Amino acid sequence: MLVLVRLYPKEAWAINDYVISLVGVLAPVVTLRYEDALMLAEDKRDAAHAFLLACLSTLVFSIILFFLLPLSFELEFMSRAPEAVRSWIWIVPVVLIIHRVSKISELWLIRLEEFDRVPIGQVAQVSTMVVTRIGIGFFSSGPAGLIIGYTIGWVANLFAFGSRVVNSISDALGEGFSFDRIKYIAVRYRRFPAYTMPAAMISALGTRLPVLVLAAYFTLETVGEYGMAIKLLFIPLSFIGVAVGQVFFVRATAAFRIGKLSDISATIHDRMVMMAIMPTLLMIAAGPNLFEFFLGEQWRGSGEMIQYLAPWIFFTSVASPLTRLFDVMERQRLELIINIAIIAVIATALGVGIYLDDVTSTLILVGVSGALIRIVQMVTVLVMAGVDMLSILYPYTRYGLYASPLALLVWGISQYYSPFLSTVTAVLAAFCYVALVVVRDEYLKDQ
Repeated sequence: MLVLVRLYPKEAWAINDYVISLVGVLAPVVTLRYEDALMLAEDKRDAAHAFLLACLSTLVFSIILFFLLPLSFELEFMSRAPEAVRSWIWIVPVVLIIHRVSKISELWLIRLEEFDRVPIGQVAQVSTMVVTRIGIGFFSSGPAGLIIGYTIGWVANLFAFGSRVVNSISDALGEGFSFDRIKYIAVRYRRFPAYTMPAAMISALGTRLPVLVLAAYFTLETVGEYGMAIKLLFIPLSFIGVAVGQVFFVRATAAFRIGKLSDISATIHDRMVMMAIMPTLLMIAAGPNLFEFFLGEQWRGSGEMIQYLAPWIFFTSVASPLTRLFDVMERQRLELIINIAIIAVIATALGVGIYLDDVTSTLILVGVSGALIRIVQMVTVLVMAGVDMLSILYPYTRYGLYASPLALLVWGISQYYSPFLSTVTAVLAAFCYVALVVVRDEYLKDQ
């Protein structure tokens, strides 16, 4: 990232973020969320057919989107999108196919409990993406390098464990592919396309909508700064949330069957708060100085944005793996209702910000309202899983007491001293927090 921000301008990052946001919003649509069925199916042959159903759905709907997406720019809102975005709209369905088949393959490996293989694909994806972006960036500073690098990265992810997935799917099919079994899976798990898919799409839209709206009503430079702010906090935390959520889905499904769901849910919530609270508080305390030190003075605006958005990012990240509980308990209808409320709140905040015609006000409204509605979502699903309110509040009290004094020190330093000293203090504070958590945590102390 330190190299990439010096190779590509804010406008190139903005176009890249717009394209990736469309991929993120449409990802749940093309699979109809049938990939979740392969985790719940008790029979491995049914799980293999669920895998094939999700991949087939991805291919069919991505082809349809290839023709429909260009027409979407005739709509009033989409017509406001920058002209530079439209020339890249064709690549969205291509990325969707590669991205979704890769993620479905990851879920298959997790079902097999081959957890060690998943990081191999992730390392291949990230390293290939970065090398490709840097290589192209030396010759062109346009968005091509960023978008092509992102696409090739997911190709590398797929190839990293493709042969293992193909072989294990073939073994699981046993007697071979059955179209009747595909139809059975489609009907048996019809709640996924009926409720989980729209809920997931709305949830994705809730986090991606600001990029689409900022691009329509403000400048590409603003979008680029916003996207960079999200990358440095939300993406690392969401990466942890997705990884935890995948394993949690498997464990929670088994725990639900034996009546132990509340225990594992409380533990995952505790661990997510533990991991997310310190980086969030450090960004609030010294975001502008940290961004200036690592990325350069031109990105200081992103550090100011992250201070407003951090509460929303924090609670979104903590809630992320816990939302799998809706699928475990087959409460997809409630998940859909909550996600509709989330997008309504975020859209309202954005609408008020646009009316005020002020970027800062828009981001403050999104940060505060987004945090509040995510708290509602998180508390709802935890209570539903049998976790009591004291257990829900305890991690925030415990880890907040560890992290807050350290973050306050960093804030004080950032008010009067250089970005370098602020960064050094922030790094030391992070190490102190980790040491304090390890010493006070019996499980971590024994590892």
